[in-house]
Amino acid sequence: MKKALAILIVIVLALTLFACGDGNTNENSGGGTNTTPSGSTNTSPSGTNTSPSGGLDTAPSGSTGGEVGDPSVNANTIGFFMDDVDPYSRETYTIVWAYMRPMQLFLNIRDALVSMESVFNVKFIDYCANSDIDAMIQNIEIYADQGVDGYIIVIDASANQRIKEVLDGTGLPYIGVLNSVRDSSGAATVHLIGMEGITVGREMTSWLFDNYKTYWGEIDTSKLGLLNFTFSPNADFHDRYLGNEAFFKEKLPGNNNIFPADGVTGGLNEETGYDLAAALFAANPQVEYWFVPACLELYAQGAMRAAENLGIDDRVLIIATNSDVLAALWDSGYEGCFVACVASTAYQYGAPALSGLVSLMNGTSTFDSLWSGIRLPTDILTFYEIGYEVVTKDTYQDYFDFVRRESGLS
Repeated sequence: MKKALAILIVIVLALTLFACGDGNTNENSGGGTNTTPSGSTNTSPSGTNTSPSGGLDTAPSGSTGGEVGDPSVNANTIGFFMDDVDPYSRETYTIVWAYMRPMQLFLNIRDALVSMESVFNVKFIDYCANSDIDAMIQNIEIYADQGVDGYIIVIDASANQRIKEVLDGTGLPYIGVLNSVRDSSGAATVHLIGMEGITVGREMTSWLFDNYKTYWGEIDTSKLGLLNFTFSPNADFHDRYLGNEAFFKEKLPGNNNIFPADGVTGGLNEETGYDLAAALFAANPQVEYWFVPACLELYAQGAMRAAENLGIDDRVLIIATNSDVLAALWDSGYEGCFVACVASTAYQYGAPALSGLVSLMNGTSTFDSLWSGIRLPTDILTFYEIGYEVVTKDTYQDYFDFVRRESGLS
């Protein structure tokens, strides 16, 4: 009965999801018209999604009749697709979901992946390395020796080439999430589900410029400052920082109130965000108003707390990438200076990662063919840009409901 029910779910999802793949090119805010690698947009409930990804109708035709090809051309707007292999015609695949630290986003992705186990006939092993690179590498090898079938993994930027070598050495398929791995020329060398940093950075600062009058009215922009978070060892985080800085300079070319806040002095945690923000707020009384775009939600949460403790939260606007922390705050009734985020959900990371990995394990895709139609010509493997939308407390639930519908769960 369980097997029959799961097969029914697969059929229903396949019919639902395959119908959702159409899309169009989109206009990248802050960067002019740009046809992105994935070549289409998502239409969200608010109708204003600036997402660089979506349906995959620009890719070449997928495989039929068991031929190796790219069945990801059938993906819906969040990257969920099925190939021609009945999941219950084979043994259950065992997949490791591996990540470095217990951040809320990683835990939410875990839950999303587990919720899709019966659809794909897979079983997940949840592994957190608790910030220990050596433990991560050792356990990748241990799991391979135990006979797992593949990995979905957050490859830590501090040792990404080393981790990639170990993954390659297992001979098993894997797909990265969030942190890209690139060679010396900048080419992506791992299939990666993530956000393009400079575009997202520009989007954050653009939103602040577009909306600050709603919170402050007219202000003297010569007294506006940019507290710009980065974590410089991580190229994806630092690209967000560069996008923020570039857009601020374009809008206010004579304004030099730009203050870098590099989390490398501490870590990827709220306390580092608090310490950096509190010091910069206190040391620059000439700045009356602050934009705070954060490459990491935990940094934004720390800056929020610093602004509140210093009594300047009515003159600070904070926006961050990803939405797990802020959505939880909004769910609890929060209304404060952390006002917006570039929203994404766990399913937007988990659905394409799991779909692609299962296709590799089934043999209906190869590393070279998977997502080949949306790959930049300068990349070796595909940086798969997920959809996103800037949301506030008034719009976040609509966006999450939209993604949930696209996942086939409602």
